[in-house]
This record gives sequence, C-alpha cells and structure tokens, in this order.
Amino acid sequence: MLCGSILLAWIIRQSEKEADKRHVYRAMLAVIALYLLNPVNLYASSQHNFSEIWGQFFLIVSLSAWVFYLQSDRVFISRILLFVSVALLAATDWMGLTFMAALILVYFRQMKKAHIRYGVFLVSASVVVTMSIICLQYVSIAGSDALIRSLGIRYLERSGFFGGQYTDMGYDVLNPETWFLLLQQIHNVMDGTGYIVLALFVVCLVAARKICTPVDLSVQKIAFWTALLFFVAVLSASSIHYIYTARFTPFLALAGAALFAKISSSGRKIVLIIAVAVFLMHVAAFRSVAEFQKRIPETDEKQAQLNAAAQIIRENKLDSIPLTGNLVESDIIYLSYKSQRNLVWEK
Repeated sequence: MLCGSILLAWIIRQSEKEADKRHVYRAMLAVIALYLLNPVNLYASSQHNFSEIWGQFFLIVSLSAWVFYLQSDRVFISRILLFVSVALLAATDWMGLTFMAALILVYFRQMKKAHIRYGVFLVSASVVVTMSIICLQYVSIAGSDALIRSLGIRYLERSGFFGGQYTDMGYDVLNPETWFLLLQQIHNVMDGTGYIVLALFVVCLVAARKICTPVDLSVQKIAFWTALLFFVAVLSASSIHYIYTARFTPFLALAGAALFAKISSSGRKIVLIIAVAVFLMHVAAFRSVAEFQKRIPETDEKQAQLNAAAQIIRENKLDSIPLTGNLVESDIIYLSYKSQRNLVWEK
C-alpha cells in the first residue's frame, strides 16, 4: 500500500508542469494522503489481503510504466517495463483486460500518433500473451472444456446480467436491492478522503474560469475506466464485496491531487486553501480510521483455537489432521495457510 502511494506520488510529479515546485510537492503529499487514508484501502490491505489487492498494486505499476513510456527517451527500457508491468497485472487480475480497454478508450482519437499506437499495441500484446499462457496452463491440467465451463459458470455467478437464479445471492441487474447495495459501495469508497476529492471537483467546477486551468487527466481517465469497466462487468459481485471499490482509489487519489495542485497554484488565498486542506485531511483520517476499526472482526473463541492449532501443526511439522471437535472441512484452508503446511484431513 505504501509502495503504491509512492508510485502515485511519482506519477503526479511527472504529470504536473507547474514552474513552482512547491505546488507539485504539495500535490505529491496530497496523493499519498488521499490513497493511504481511504478506509476501503486500509481494510483491504490489512484484513483482506487477497489477490485483488495485488492487482490494484500492479494497476498502479502499469500506470507508472505508461507515464514513463510516454515521457522517457530510453525507448527499449520503457517498452520492457511497460510490457512486464502489464503482464504482471494481467497475470494477477482481470483488470489487465480492462486496462487494455481503458487505454483504447482514452487514446482512441490519438491512434494516428505512432508512439501512442505502438504503446497500445504493446499493452494489448502483453495482455494477450500473458492470458494465453495462463489459459494453456489450465488447459493442460483439466482440458479446454473444463476451463470454458468454469469461466462461464463463474461469470454467470458474478455478473448479474443473466437473472438472479444464476447469482450467488440473487443480486442481478433487475433486483432493486442490487442498486441500493451499489450506492452503498460507492459511499464506502467515497467515505473519508473520497468526499474531499468530490469537494475539490465542485470548487473547480464552480470556479473553473477563475481558478482551474485546463488539466491533462489522461492518467486519471485510464485509472477510472479500468476500475469502472471491471466494476460493471461483475456488477453482482461488486454490489456484495466491500473491497471491490478499492480499485477506484488510485483514480480518486490522482484526481484529487491534480485538482488540489490547480487550486493551490491559483495564487488566491493560498494559505487559507492549505489550512483548510490540512484540516479536512485530519477529519478524513479520523473518519477513515474509525470506519476501518469498525470493520475489523473481533477475535472469537474458535479463531483463537485455530491459531493455537496452527502453531502446534507448524512446530510438529504435521501433514494431516483429524476432522474432530468443532472443526469443519473449510478450516483446513486457514490452518494450512497459518501453519505454512500443505494439510489434508485424516480418514
């Protein structure tokens, strides 16, 4: 999470063209604060460190590689970094596909430029090659029919576009409760620092001619469309899972920092603007931490038993355990992870 925020700060540094570097440094601090203090990020990175979080990190890495590709004179190195970064994203998360689609959407009108066209081609090639290798690996294990069937079933369950009977909990596009849950998820990611970004946008919208000069938001657009396309593609799952909106936090942080840079560089009551921003960041920090702590699950008696059992398994280097007491079959997943052993149930 910290590494991701540092990369976002680097993107802001490369994107901002302000002559006064103080405004750039403030924007870099803003992007770090906006990203680190988001409650969904805090929870997802500490309590639910699943593959989606790595996908989010590699999204930031891919955004950084794209910025480096556009600006660097080191052609070979920038191309290699872009290809590898996107390959890591595609190998980790479905956002590899949506990142490719987002690039095409954002730069569709600039495809005549050779540098842009080659970059989009490089990203597309990286995604296609990486996902082809992964598919071949799965096909070699279970065959193509099993792969296609499992992917189809999984998408039916998570998309919500084919009727409630195919979803995990009945949340499809025709269920009004699905849309209520989606609004709740949007509020979750906007809670704390997200609403500060919205306030900055309103200030720029209302006083655009007086304060906000034109801003190049290409990187922000890529981050936004990458997250949105994935969010919509698996609408049912997005309405249920709290951490899915974390994908929007790179966009929120980058957009908020860019808007803050423009407002703070306007020369109009700069001290007041910074003071208000610092105050709001403190409020957002307290709010985010409170929301984060509210969602941390309390350690119950069984959790303590599982932790103790995992310690014994690790110390004795056990490879199997009996299915006794209050253990259930799914507990072996946690015990295997916690004890760092590949466990099986004893017959």
